[in-house]
Amino acid sequence: MPRIVLGVAGGVAAYKSISLARLLIESGHEIIVVPTPSALNFVGKATWEALTGNPVYANVFEATDQVAHVAIARWADLIVVAPTTADLMFRAAAGAANDMLTAVLLTTNAPIIYFPAMHTEMWLNPATTANVTTLRDRGALVIDPATGPLARGDQGLGRLPEPEQISALVSSFLAQPNMVQDFAGKRALVTLGGTSESIDPVRVITNRSTGEMGAAICRALYLRGAEVTAVVGSHSAVLPHDLTIRSVTSASELATEALSLSPNQDLIIMAAAVSDFTLSPAAAKLSREASRTLELEPTEDILAKIVTLKKPRQFIVGFAAQTEDLLSAAREKLERKKCDLIVANLVGNDRGFGPIRTEIAVVSQHGVVSSGPVSKDQAAHLILDEIAKNSAPS
Repeated sequence: MPRIVLGVAGGVAAYKSISLARLLIESGHEIIVVPTPSALNFVGKATWEALTGNPVYANVFEATDQVAHVAIARWADLIVVAPTTADLMFRAAAGAANDMLTAVLLTTNAPIIYFPAMHTEMWLNPATTANVTTLRDRGALVIDPATGPLARGDQGLGRLPEPEQISALVSSFLAQPNMVQDFAGKRALVTLGGTSESIDPVRVITNRSTGEMGAAICRALYLRGAEVTAVVGSHSAVLPHDLTIRSVTSASELATEALSLSPNQDLIIMAAAVSDFTLSPAAAKLSREASRTLELEPTEDILAKIVTLKKPRQFIVGFAAQTEDLLSAAREKLERKKCDLIVANLVGNDRGFGPIRTEIAVVSQHGVVSSGPVSKDQAAHLILDEIAKNSAPS
């Protein structure tokens, strides 16, 4: 069970950390909350202790017989600070240890992820920028804030991402031991989710995709430094806050977006479950009284088209979702589509779809790497590992 210290600094967004703590616990993590004294003006100790079942210390003069800041720092597998205020980043960057949280941060050898939240002017101030740079240079991961409603009715850059987004990023981080930003400077396009084709103005033909695998790939790419653009069909997954999203409905819409974006990408991962067939929809809702025969036509082969337009040094990944004959179908698709990598996965009534464990095989000209049963986050990092290996200069 991964052990997480949840640091909470004294900003209005501290209320979100209550939901974050619950989500992390529900994900199977053990949590100790370490608030700053200022954070206790927003959420009290009793709340944290009731949620986590662990004592809460904000001051270095508490639990001195246990030398609590050292014990907590050594206990942690990961420290997540959400929200992180400008003041907390200044003190962490300066090496201060004037409350329990900064003392833990200064003592720990565990990785640290900061989620800043503040008004736009504070985030963009050169002093904050310098502190962020210092923390990143020391190996901490500082996640850029979201854009949206801020305190006092303001709008702008500086909002804390939603608890579900933070929890999902934490899960992705923990799924990859020794995380490095090996995709820094890379522009990546990911398609995900399902598409649907209209039968009439009310009914559609679609598939069971939830977008979980594509979303996990987006999270992994984001944490590993890529600039991510996602073309997104229907889905129920949690996407990172800090990426460009193009929403689509049909296969033709997905093709239009993907083809227009592809020339400027270093990496293209076609993880969407694209409808294989389309039809001419009726202008009005069809009556249910009579039986119907639907005339289906093949949709455009988007992956094949993107491969034909491939730019030098681009890396293109396709997916082969099969109900049987997995590897033979994947090898055949790799040869036929001429892409660089195929990710093969078995799908069906009780496998493949949704936030469940999966099993994939990554097929390239160099062979096959199988995952065994893994989480979607683990599968995403395995895919990126194989992309890194297969795209490295020889």
